[in-house]
Amino acid sequence: MTQSVIKLPQSPLGEWEQLTTNEQAWIECIRVISSGADPRPTPDRVRKLQDLLDMG
Repeated sequence: MTQSVIKLPQSPLGEWEQLTTNEQAWIECIRVISSGADPRPTPDRVRKLQDLLDMG
C-alpha cells in the first residue's frame, strides 16, 4: 500500500519586521477571521485546504 505524504505549510522564518507588508497583512487577516484562535493543522484540514486551493 502506498501512503501519501502531507506537507504542512511552513511559516516564514525571522522577525515580524522581516516580512513584507503583504505577508503581514495576510497574517493579520487570518488572525481577524479566526478571532485569534488558530486551529491546529490536521491531515484532514490540510487535505481540505489543498482541495479548496486546488493544490492537491
